[in-house]
Amino acid sequence: MLGLMLLLALCWNLAEAREVKSVQLRDTATGTRAEIALDSRAEFRVIPLSNPDRLVLDVLDTGLSPKVRVPASSGIVKAVRTGTPEPGITRIVFDLAAPVAVIGPNLEWREGQAVLVLQWPGDGKPVATETPAPPIAPNPAPPKPDPAPPSNSPADILAAKSTPDAMPTVKQGSGTVATGVPTRVATGEPVRTEIAKQPVAAPPAPAEANPVQSTQDVARNAKLRQLVIAIDAGHGGQDTGAIGASGTREKDITLQVARELAKQVNAMPGMKAYLTRDADFFIPLDQRYKKARAAKADVFVSIHADAFTNPQANGSSVFVLSQRGASSQAARWLANQENAADLVGGVKLKDKSDTLASVLLDLSQSATQRASEAIAKDVLGGLARIGKTHKRDIERANFVVLRSPDVPSMLVETAFISNPDEERRLKDPAYQRQLARAVLDGIDRYFSRLPPPGTWYAAKRSGSLGSSDGSADAAP
Repeated sequence: MLGLMLLLALCWNLAEAREVKSVQLRDTATGTRAEIALDSRAEFRVIPLSNPDRLVLDVLDTGLSPKVRVPASSGIVKAVRTGTPEPGITRIVFDLAAPVAVIGPNLEWREGQAVLVLQWPGDGKPVATETPAPPIAPNPAPPKPDPAPPSNSPADILAAKSTPDAMPTVKQGSGTVATGVPTRVATGEPVRTEIAKQPVAAPPAPAEANPVQSTQDVARNAKLRQLVIAIDAGHGGQDTGAIGASGTREKDITLQVARELAKQVNAMPGMKAYLTRDADFFIPLDQRYKKARAAKADVFVSIHADAFTNPQANGSSVFVLSQRGASSQAARWLANQENAADLVGGVKLKDKSDTLASVLLDLSQSATQRASEAIAKDVLGGLARIGKTHKRDIERANFVVLRSPDVPSMLVETAFISNPDEERRLKDPAYQRQLARAVLDGIDRYFSRLPPPGTWYAAKRSGSLGSSDGSADAAP
């Protein structure tokens, strides 16, 4: 009887054992994305390491399925390794090409399966493998300046001010988020050439020491912060959204427009895109704006397609959070201890009295609301230039995705998918490009008028970037 009970217990444990089902890695428009599929919810921990740069993900009380295949390198990730440091722990190690801090892991549910998602921000381009520089001694003496006169071009002036940023040490536990900025260090010494006395030889062809730089190169060299545009493709997964007369699903249209908008944002100098989802899966509404906050977004844009019982309803709309929704959300935010411990508008509320925290939160929310309305008006103006708008002014509603207390947010209804004519246009890639461009034009117009300090837009407005208009950067 005892042996039978032990056998049954063993069978039960085997049946209930959790497994890592797959590990996937791919490049996206906003960086490198890793997805670890599990057969059920599991605890995990993240350990960032340096020298060399890597990220360790330990999934607790979980085994590794024998069917798992380690993915090839992609983007910032040079290699992926798996192992079992101790019984019951599956370890996945991501070897990184640069010290870029991860966003996540975020736990998502897709068709009854748990998926851990990690994202390394970037421009979607693979990191080039560079020849390692020789070891640098501590506190090396600065090289002697080259006798050649310095260049006074704006690009060289900005590059001269550039200094490498130290990578912050981040301790990340289960479910927490760490963000950071990739750093690059370039070292070198001036090369001197000796001139022969007899005979006088023809000088060698000059090396291209100062190649033409794009505005993105100038911004990177000057360590100017890029504006983060969080783009949220509405619905997804089991939530199809509205369905048009010909069967067009809103979740597909929103994802296509969001991807196109991210592509155009990443082609703009001084901006980079962050997609809350870049595939067909569902994200809870309150997690969407939280992901934007974790990515330190400067603005949040949720893409949707409108629908109405009358098929003649048409036009685009732009929504911001209603005043009543803003005030009620602020009260809930303050009452939630987890949120109260968070940074809101750059201020930590945890160590403040309830009265002071309430005042600070109200000031942050009021400023965010004003910025949301100003950006939304510019975006609505951009949409009006390519077609009809449903109403002349921005609209207000208590949408959950617009409830961030410190990230200006808007919801864009691109057109009515319930209108047969607009449904046809929404499926047209050319019209999707126009929609994305109209939204981007509105965002660009706002930040050109009110640029945040330390950004490319601020440098351009102050004239420190010279006369470059960035046309070369926008070329395909």
